[in-house]
Amino acid sequence: MDNNAKISKITVVAALSMWIIIAATKLCIDLQKEVPTILIRDYNEICASQTLNVALTENATEYCIHNAIPRGFQLETLEDFCKTHNLELNIIPVSNENIADALITLGKCDITVKHSFLTDSTMSQPLLKSNLVILSRSRQIPDTIYVTGQKKFYTNHNGKTIICSDCFSQETIARKVASGEINAAICDSALALTYQKAYPRLVIDTSICLAQNIVWETNYKSKVLLDSINIWLDREKETKKYKLRHEIYYSYININVSSKYYSGNGNKISAYDDLIRKHSKKLHWDWRYVASLIYEESHFNPNISNPSGAYGIMQLMPAAYKKFTHDSADISNPEVQLMAGIKHIDYLKKRTPETITDTAVIIRYVLMGYNAGHGHAEDAYHLAEKYAGNTNSWHTLAEYMSLLNDRTYYTDPVVKCGKYKGSRTVTFTNSVVDRYKHYRNLIRE
Repeated sequence: MDNNAKISKITVVAALSMWIIIAATKLCIDLQKEVPTILIRDYNEICASQTLNVALTENATEYCIHNAIPRGFQLETLEDFCKTHNLELNIIPVSNENIADALITLGKCDITVKHSFLTDSTMSQPLLKSNLVILSRSRQIPDTIYVTGQKKFYTNHNGKTIICSDCFSQETIARKVASGEINAAICDSALALTYQKAYPRLVIDTSICLAQNIVWETNYKSKVLLDSINIWLDREKETKKYKLRHEIYYSYININVSSKYYSGNGNKISAYDDLIRKHSKKLHWDWRYVASLIYEESHFNPNISNPSGAYGIMQLMPAAYKKFTHDSADISNPEVQLMAGIKHIDYLKKRTPETITDTAVIIRYVLMGYNAGHGHAEDAYHLAEKYAGNTNSWHTLAEYMSLLNDRTYYTDPVVKCGKYKGSRTVTFTNSVVDRYKHYRNLIRE
């Protein structure tokens, strides 16, 4: 073997040895790494974060979008719980209860909604009671019935084969019955009534009719949170508001699941979704933000006007139409209204102070300007800059926008536009953002 061959062999062996040493070292380091700690939050930690994380599945009785409005018994009850405890509600959408169970175990959420025959130490007192029934396409129950989310369900019933499909939600199998994909399914009685109302040919059979509780489930370590929930429910369940909500979602059934503006039946918020998608690209905003703003302004009515002269789906003043459209533009045309509104938003966006760098705060600042006028938004900004030294915080900007109704602040030298009832603008902005979050959860981008 010549010298060059020997050198090449030595080089290869040395390189291979080095690679083995590096790989072994990395493996040792990886093996020595600690397993990530699962952080389970109890009530005190939740209050410190000011946010309650809840996993919810989409369906017509619990959580959905209907005619552009976030709806649902669980959604509205959770909102009331959060309002009482000064918490922000953060909903994590899941496709079924099994995923929600995993999130609870991993500490990724604080509460899930559970349909259960049994109770244990992780479950709240029942929010309400419900029954499981058979929803089918004919009075003659077929030989095969589908069910979901019931791990310990019968495999047969009165000679019928019951197939458990835990990868689906109850709403999914109810919709499969309505569409004819399957002939029968076991589901919650309120959901069955909702689908029967929308699709009258469906039949409800009560030959099973198993009672179940609908509860809020927490992690077994979150004992203080569970106590807080039960104390609150003791009072809340006796209120007229709670009882009426129960009637609306479990008796009156006022959500049409066959509507194209129901989130479980498609992907539409309004008749103007395609136009909003198209023109929102100019802003580099999620189109669902603009949709939420339009709902707040006009409920998607292009012919609405208010006493101050604002008109159209985006409620622009005549001066704004003059500025952002050409003279011959037909402002009764919804697309013209939308294009002018998008240009107005872009104008406000470009006038956002450079010290506001957080994208979420930028959007809120623009929404403040859209509602109150840019001058009042600037006044709130300058007050926050002067007294708090932090203009990159929505909490701070909202505080000083509200203080524009206080003589001490609206007479301050940095305020140029005078007195203004800024609390209305804060409410407006929060409403747009909160609705957007539900649109983001339930309406595909």
